[in-house]
Amino acid sequence: MRRMWWLGAGYVAGLGTAAWLRSKAREAAERYAPANVRSAVADRSREAAQRAQQTASAGARNLGREARRIADDIRHAVADGREAMRDTESELSSDDEAPDHHGPAMKDRP
Repeated sequence: MRRMWWLGAGYVAGLGTAAWLRSKAREAAERYAPANVRSAVADRSREAAQRAQQTASAGARNLGREARRIADDIRHAVADGREAMRDTESELSSDDEAPDHHGPAMKDRP
């Protein structure tokens, strides 16, 4: 009786394993069928292209912001430089108009 029970249990386990393996093999065959592989590759390619486009758009926006920031920095630097130039020119012109404090010894020099 014991042997019959183990024989039956082994038979049922074997049938169950065979059915499970058969379903897994069918799923794999469907997944790797040429039409399914083609559509999976096309879907992944579309997704990759969309991600690349989004990344490029974000990069372009960041580049535009950075270019505007650099242009603003340059504009401010030029304005500061011109203001410093005007200050220096006014100092130099006020020095030329000031009376000569060097005395007669400087006037004798050529």
